[in-house]
Amino acid sequence: MAKSEKSQRPGGDQRRDSLVRAAFACLAADGFEGLRTRNVADRAGVNIATLHYYFPTKEALIGGVAEFLATQFITLHAPAVTPTGSAALDGLHQEFADAYYYRAEHPNLAVVMFELQLRGRRDPAIRKIVEPLFGHWQYGIERWMTAGVAEGVFRSGLDPARAAALLAAAIAGASMLGTETQQLERIFTEVEAWLLAPITGPKPAARRNLASPSNHIARKRKR
Repeated sequence: MAKSEKSQRPGGDQRRDSLVRAAFACLAADGFEGLRTRNVADRAGVNIATLHYYFPTKEALIGGVAEFLATQFITLHAPAVTPTGSAALDGLHQEFADAYYYRAEHPNLAVVMFELQLRGRRDPAIRKIVEPLFGHWQYGIERWMTAGVAEGVFRSGLDPARAAALLAAAIAGASMLGTETQQLERIFTEVEAWLLAPITGPKPAARRNLASPSNHIARKRKR
């Protein structure tokens, strides 16, 4: 009997995960004001001593939440967009599709990210935890933007690093502000029009049948 009960107890990794998810839920519901050790422990169904065993400090707990956020953003994505023939353009469209997906299916991801970024402005320890999340995302965008310039899909004068920073800020800002879907589509249309290279001859394969930027994404979402 004792062995059976012991086998049903959560292991260390499972307990740690439950604490991180409880902290995430507290941040999503009440912001940093709600991120108190008692609240987190109660949500996870443990005592405060157990919480401190896995996370001795609040910074360590926030670090766990940041890791959880990174995992969610890496593993959770909208269905793959319709291929255009350009990996760079597909990357842009996937960013748009993911923004719609997170907004509809996982809105708390943006809420918690926003809470961490706001707190990070005043707290260097938290800023140090959060900055790599945004930096990793921005670097990934910069990589496919660089490829898009080389392909001739994006305009030749584009600075990939600055354009990646602008795109990441536009998506994050619109998501965190709860921008309405129709307005979000207008923003993405303008961003894509700004990025695309002017067509002076026959349309490249990746640019054919795009009646207007992002329309195919909107159509796919409405199916």
